[in-house]
Amino acid sequence: MTTPQTQVLKIPVIDANTENTKPYGHLLGDDVSKPGLGIPFYQERVLEGENIDFTYRGTATFRTAKILPGYPPIIWLERHMYMTQMFIGLGQASFIMVMAPPNHENGENLPDLKQVQALRFPAGYGLLLHIGTWHDFPIACDRPVVILTANSDEVVTALSQMQKPDEMDQGDVYKISLLKRLNCEIHLDV
Repeated sequence: MTTPQTQVLKIPVIDANTENTKPYGHLLGDDVSKPGLGIPFYQERVLEGENIDFTYRGTATFRTAKILPGYPPIIWLERHMYMTQMFIGLGQASFIMVMAPPNHENGENLPDLKQVQALRFPAGYGLLLHIGTWHDFPIACDRPVVILTANSDEVVTALSQMQKPDEMDQGDVYKISLLKRLNCEIHLDV
């Protein structure tokens, strides 16, 4: 699919941490998010966290997907304007997210490729995306990974109703083809 004129953007895969995740969302990991919720029943043995800021329009849905290993070229990025989508790796395998920060507040309709990063999340970690974060679906590293995804029903319905892979702007999914829009595909430098 790559033509001689297609730009190939090679980006390194970087281990996710609290700081490098901030432009895209909130890292979920081995510590409590926003500790200090005052539930009195287990105070001697449980550090309660406040609610995760998962927002959505319509009905919330939670589903799993098993992703097979491999490092495909990234040719799609999408964003959601009414949902803070969440991806959590289950089991013992890590996963990679390719993302660009939200830019809709500046009136932008395309991701800024200069800000695209690939972050590797350890097994058992997750990410709550900011509204408008450009992202691809998680990528498995060297072995299969099961991802728990917190979504909205309108996003799942819109994606599953597509007859073939194509750009879309419906059901809170704005998905673009990097090849069509930016004459580019992203390759992971692993």
